[in-house]
Amino acid sequence: MDSKELCPICGEGHVQSHVEQVESEYKGQKAMVPMHYQVCDTCTSDYAGAEESRLNKRAVMAFRKTVDGLLTGAEILALRKQYRLTQDQAARLFGGGPVAFSKYENDDVAHSEAMDSLLRLVRGFEPAFWKLVDDKGLSDELKPSKSADHVATVGTSTTNVIVMANFRDSGFSPSNRTSVKYPAEAKKWK
Repeated sequence: MDSKELCPICGEGHVQSHVEQVESEYKGQKAMVPMHYQVCDTCTSDYAGAEESRLNKRAVMAFRKTVDGLLTGAEILALRKQYRLTQDQAARLFGGGPVAFSKYENDDVAHSEAMDSLLRLVRGFEPAFWKLVDDKGLSDELKPSKSADHVATVGTSTTNVIVMANFRDSGFSPSNRTSVKYPAEAKKWK
């Protein structure tokens, strides 16, 4: 994108925005990462201003998250949209502070491995999300997007057997029942 901004170096020319793919290495892995910079049409100086530096930092952080096996900002945004959460609601539900999800989604910072595990759990297992909503006292504020007859119920018993069942319009469907037996020495879920 062209800019009418004067060059801060020579003060005579105008700068143009450029993006170049640059090889970046992190923990022995290499990838091409977009790097943003400005070039003066008079003195040909190139530099990265505040905006370009911010974009460059985000591109490098996204690459590092991928190498570290963490969800990317785009994946975190998709998860938040999946449950129709605001960034504030996501922060209150999952933790991380009042502006954490803005930073995670924009790849300004990397979230912890614990946060990543929690986000992956609720992304792949909707009942865990609704249990967390209930535990955090956000049930009145956050309503299920699906009708209640499609939400799995999770319970415990004294025999360490967890039963998950799906309920449909026709009621309980035994063919959808899944039981997982845990060893007797496993701690009971409370």
